[in-house]
Amino acid sequence: MKIVGIAGSMNAQSTTKLAVEIVLKAAREAGAETELIHLAEWPMPVYDNRDDASTYPETVHRFVQKVSEADGLVIGSPEYHGSITGALKNALDFLEGRHLRDKQVAILGVAGGSMGATNTVNTLQVIMRNLHAWPLPSSPSIPSAYDAFAPDGTLKDPRLQERMETLGRELVRYVRAMNAEKQPQ
Repeated sequence: MKIVGIAGSMNAQSTTKLAVEIVLKAAREAGAETELIHLAEWPMPVYDNRDDASTYPETVHRFVQKVSEADGLVIGSPEYHGSITGALKNALDFLEGRHLRDKQVAILGVAGGSMGATNTVNTLQVIMRNLHAWPLPSSPSIPSAYDAFAPDGTLKDPRLQERMETLGRELVRYVRAMNAEKQPQ
């Protein structure tokens, strides 16, 4: 089972990346093979719906391939002005429903403020449903992310750390259940 995480931040010191890594680690411990795509390290042009998609740079084709080959996804974004980042929206625009159909997706948000990233996780839920994916019911967010992490990359709040780890384990459980349903009887 392959789980791909997408950290939708362009910040090299991204708290979103840290959060996605927590979920991926829990998925790995539950038996999945994992890979992280941190968009800060994956330069992509602005999606322009060109007639010949083969003219996009190799980074775009690798991104689409990795998402297509994944059994499940972890997608995280910081909340910028009440929504997901432009970089993440742009990356998702390269995908079509056929790339995500019936994939299980764990969603999380990261916010600088104390209210959390509710709009971000709601936006990602809508986008994933429109791409025929199955967002998991739990979509936690991390408030005041600038002060939420310990030096070792874990969350200072043990309850929030557990929620993120549970998200990773649940993703593996849901992917296994979906894969079992696809097996011929």
